[in-house]
Amino acid sequence: MKEDMIRFTIKGIALDEESQMPIIILQSLETSRIIPLWIGPFEASAIIIEIEEVKPPRPLTHDLLSEFFLKHHYKLKYIYIYDFINDSHIAKIVYKKGFKTFTLEIRPSDGIALALRLKAPIYASQKVAGAAYSDKKLLDSTGNYQSDMLFFNHENIDAHIM
Repeated sequence: MKEDMIRFTIKGIALDEESQMPIIILQSLETSRIIPLWIGPFEASAIIIEIEEVKPPRPLTHDLLSEFFLKHHYKLKYIYIYDFINDSHIAKIVYKKGFKTFTLEIRPSDGIALALRLKAPIYASQKVAGAAYSDKKLLDSTGNYQSDMLFFNHENIDAHIM
């Protein structure tokens, strides 16, 4: 693991009033820095379903991929949100099988949904964390989200992503 990696957890999900797109709010475990990630509604649903421990009648895509990892003895080490391109965050997953380690580019939302299912940590680079908001700054600038913010029980989330 690199020294510039900062661990984050899921603080909640909000709805952007203007675009009507979900925003997942990641919070640093060490500071009040938060990273808002605009994600699609399907990815938001996949994340909420796992956090709330809802079992759909048929497996979702992220459930199938996590089952593949388990069945074929792959271990998801972590998701790493490491850069931006045109206001979009760039991420990769790091996983291993035996002594061999692999990386794969992934959308941050898909990586988070998979990390929740496989109990893997979420990290961001110093660059991404440095551009993150402080808790107060985001909530002040998005006061309209406060009533629409879905905050999760941190104990429940930490149990899922450690």
